[in-house]
This record gives sequence, C-alpha cells and structure tokens, in this order.
Amino acid sequence: MKVLFRFVKHFLLILLVMLAGMLLMFYLLAPIYQFSGPVPFSGNKLYNPYAGMKASDWRKYNFQVQSKAWMGITAGRENSNALIDSIYKELSFDHVATSDYQKINRFQSNRPAYIPTYEHGYNVFKTHQVCIDSKKVLWTDLMLWQSLSMKQWIIDLLEKDTRIIVLAHPRLRGGYSLNDMKYLTHYQGIEVLNNLRVSLGHWDEALTSGQIAWIISNDDAHDVSNSNEVGRRFTLINSPSTSRENIMEALEKGNDIGVDFFRIDDESMPHKTERSKVIPILEKVDLKDDTLFIAVDSVAVEIRFVGQGGQLLKAESTVSTAYFVIPETEPYVRTEIEFDSHSIFYLNPVIRYGGPELTTKKTATINASATLRLRILYFILALVAAYLYSRFRIRRKKK
Repeated sequence: MKVLFRFVKHFLLILLVMLAGMLLMFYLLAPIYQFSGPVPFSGNKLYNPYAGMKASDWRKYNFQVQSKAWMGITAGRENSNALIDSIYKELSFDHVATSDYQKINRFQSNRPAYIPTYEHGYNVFKTHQVCIDSKKVLWTDLMLWQSLSMKQWIIDLLEKDTRIIVLAHPRLRGGYSLNDMKYLTHYQGIEVLNNLRVSLGHWDEALTSGQIAWIISNDDAHDVSNSNEVGRRFTLINSPSTSRENIMEALEKGNDIGVDFFRIDDESMPHKTERSKVIPILEKVDLKDDTLFIAVDSVAVEIRFVGQGGQLLKAESTVSTAYFVIPETEPYVRTEIEFDSHSIFYLNPVIRYGGPELTTKKTATINASATLRLRILYFILALVAAYLYSRFRIRRKKK
C-alpha cells in the first residue's frame, strides 16, 4: 500500500511539474511588440455599418452561455445543451451559440445556423476572448499577469483560426485596462454588454484610438434556469437569414445592435418570456451626406449621439426619430436609444475614413531585437539559477 501511495504521489508531482513547465514555457515564448499607439479615424468619407439594413431582418442572438463541460469543473455545470436551447427559444431568440471554456460545443452542428464558438482563456484575471466561427481551440494562455505585448500575442494567435475575435467582459477583474484599449488591435469586437459588467468606457477608448470594434452583447449565463441571467443582454443582427455565412457577414460589417434589456429581479420565467416578445424595432439608420438619421417604431425616452472619448454630442427626448449633423472634426458617432421600458439600444458607430475602404490604421508588430534581448536575459537567468542550484546541492552533500 505504501509503495502504491508513493507511486501515485510521485506521478502527481511529475504531472504538476510538467504542467508548470508548460505554463512557464508560454511566458518564455511570448514576444515583445512594438505598438503604433492611437491613430484616430479620419478622412472625408463616412462609413455606415447599417447601410442596406431592413427593419424586418433583425435576428436575436447570444454568443455567451456555458454548458456542462470538462466533467462539470467549469461554470455552467447545471446547463445541458437541450435546456439552453429550450430556454432561449422561449425567450424568442433566433440562435444561441454556446461558448464553453476552451471547448467548441458541437450541439446541433448539422444545422445551417450553427456557428462554432468558444471562450478562450484560463488566466486568473479573466483576460478572455469570445471566439466566433473558430476552426479549433487555442490552448496557449498566460495564467497570471499579462503584459500588453502578451495580450496582443494571444489575440494574434487566435486570429489564425478564428473569424471574429471579441474581447470578453473587459472590466471584469481588470482583464483589459482602459490603457490596453489604446494599443491592442487585430480583434473585431468588444463584449460591451455582459451580465457581469458593462464596458462602455473600454469601447469608447478603443474607438477613440482608431480601432474598428463592433459591439457584442451577451448574457454570459452560467445558470439558464435563473431568470436574472438569461435574456438580459443580447445582440440583434440585421441579416436576411440565420445561416452562418449571412450572420458572419453582418457581424463583420457591424450591422448589429447591443441590447440592454431591462432586468426585473427574480422575475418569473413566464413573465420574462412575455416581455421578451415585445422589443422596439430599429427602422432606419440612414446617412445622407454628413447627416445621420435614426428612426424607431416607438417613442424613445431619449436618443443620444456620442462621439470621440464618449462625449455626449446631442440628445433628443420623447422622440421616435432624430438626426445629427456630423462635424468634419468628429472621427466617429455612435447612437444610444433609451426606451420607457428602461431598455437601451447601443448602435455601432458611423466612422470617418479615407481611401478605398474602412480600415484600422493602428499597428502592432513583433519587435524582433527586443524579443531576442529578452530571451537572452531569460537564458542568462536560467544559467544563474542552475548554477545556484548546483552549489546548493554540493553544500548539502558536504553536510
């Protein structure tokens, strides 16, 4: 029995050392980046993400909910795929993409609407990413502290196999700082609205820096039987169908809305189901020269136009239509529509640009010389550590 105990103990110790070594290796492999820093939008053209939208084509989506995975170790252990599907159907969702941690959920993968999605990240500070339309899971991550360069490295690795990378719940545990948003690039969206946190400041910081970052709004539900966690925050996508390609194209254009659906604490599910059937409709987002026109199908308490740095540019009260003349000096203008139900629509920005098409001009490239110097330093530290350890062993033997 003692022999078996020692064997198991040594096996677990070796396993732990191997795991620690693998995680340490990710830190050693992480390169140093050179960032351009903010490059605000500019130019004599305006990009309207809602060009060609139809009021009849809004689709209700959620890209963040966890099911039972990894033998129930992770959050979502009470949620079966069938339960998730039935709850969201009751709440009038067109589709829910289950984003298990480090695992692509294949439930109903034979359907045209299926989009392979997962939540990447197992670090303690919740620097996570929602990976939409992914080919495979990335296992590289940095469990503890992450520098700006490390965060960019993970995004770049994800970019190889993921069509849309969304920075998940930026405010949660300081996963992404406001300063990070000035420099990070190569991602496509920000989870601005999440049950756990609202990250409007991070979104405006990214937009102000010149990053094209479309809004995503998700429940991130861990218990779908709890009415407080479901149907609370979601994304409306303007698409002719729920086919994977149509939805992905709409998201890439920014033809979607982040919805903050007013929460009634501990509301019964039947009551929430009824409320969910009545959602205002965004009827028009038109751009004529430099004038932005907004129209909804019901009277809004307030329609707000927000610009560079999150500054309120104009607000109109008790209206169903509003307009704003975009100044030549304003890099972007986004719209918020608040209804008497206390629910709020957050629209993607109209963005100023020059050249043939809208692009992010911020850059982040690996600094080869700085990375080499860092790895030489790592090597020297490893030699010093090995030398000190050998000296320690020699002293112990002499004693």
